[in-house]
Amino acid sequence: MFSYSIARTPGCGVRHARPTWVRLAVLALSLGIARLVFASEADIRPLSLEEAVRLAEADSPAIEARKAAVTSAEDAVAPAGALPDPQLVAGIDNLPITTGDSYSLTRDFMTMRKVGVMQTFPQGDKRRSRTERAQAMAARERALLTNERLSIRESVARAWIARATAERRLELVRTLQPRAEALLAAATAALSAGRSSAADAIAAKSAQAVLADRLNQLEREVDDTRADFTRWLPGVAERPLGDAPDWLNLGVDPDALITHIAHHRELLTYDAAEQAAQAEIALARADKHPDWSVELDYAQRGPRYSNMISLEFRVDLPIFGTRRQDPLIASKVAAAEQISAERDDALRMHAAELRKALTAWRSAGQRVQRYEHDLIPLADDRADAALAAYRGGRGDLQASLTALDDAIEQRVTYTELQNTLGQAWATLHFAFPEEH
Repeated sequence: MFSYSIARTPGCGVRHARPTWVRLAVLALSLGIARLVFASEADIRPLSLEEAVRLAEADSPAIEARKAAVTSAEDAVAPAGALPDPQLVAGIDNLPITTGDSYSLTRDFMTMRKVGVMQTFPQGDKRRSRTERAQAMAARERALLTNERLSIRESVARAWIARATAERRLELVRTLQPRAEALLAAATAALSAGRSSAADAIAAKSAQAVLADRLNQLEREVDDTRADFTRWLPGVAERPLGDAPDWLNLGVDPDALITHIAHHRELLTYDAAEQAAQAEIALARADKHPDWSVELDYAQRGPRYSNMISLEFRVDLPIFGTRRQDPLIASKVAAAEQISAERDDALRMHAAELRKALTAWRSAGQRVQRYEHDLIPLADDRADAALAAYRGGRGDLQASLTALDDAIEQRVTYTELQNTLGQAWATLHFAFPEEH
């Protein structure tokens, strides 16, 4: 923080004051430094899965597109059931084209210059059906928006989990480097003491090189997951990841998910689609009932004749229903049946996928706990025991090499199971809207 002062000489008043532009420049510099400090702090702040999901959702072009579609559909609801616009009528009636009065607007008593307005009045059932159809389309767009939100949340969570488990895999395998170095040192010491051959030293050196190659492969996998993660969060993808959530906790009863399969995010649009299909059927049936219109005209004739007004009514005549309206009704009914059948098929498919995800989640959770509590500690103990025996001349090198390989594979398998657990958790956690 910068401070400003005025230098004074005792008894002499003010000696010097900094110019205004200098103070402004110093203030701007201090603000810039503060921004850099805050930015650097934000760059190193761990990025939790919850924050990653929130940031990706707020910056998603796909969600913005869906929001625009919702606004468009909702704005179309009110006009859907409104009366059609009135029509302006203008023209000339009974204009003579022969004899001496040809093309005269005033000589013949039947010639009229006409202006008027016409309004069509559709049946009330038809207007209600149009409104219901528009409302169903708006509901469908809202369901698609909800589905898009949940889909993006799941995708971001999957990318976060893949990166987190890849980084964890690299970290765990790196912890074995000291063991590989200790094994090489023990083999070198045994060779110097005449207790082993040069082949043992070469095998220990080869094991160290294999571990280094494995680490290079794991580093590439980390880079790949970071590249995938950048797709969703290009602005903050380089931030370190925070602690993972408890993937063993779904927040709901796992068995209750199957019973709520009808509310799966991929099935949300079917309710609105079925409502729209029923509105289409009602609209097709309403076409069998005639609409009517009224027209009011004012007609001006020649100066020797009276001006006139006309009032006309028109009514549609749907007298060919078997060839026009009935086939259309049958078409709309078949379309509704198609949507219902597609919904049943989608429900079965997503129910099966949900059951598979539940099975994967339960199995991976049990195996992860087994690796954490038993398999990895036992593999480490075995590697340490084999190395101690080799150092003491009571064991051979091959046992130590095998134990080291086993410790590597246990760590790799463990983190792969963590990824499987996390991915299944994401599938289940984001399968349903929060209200369900």
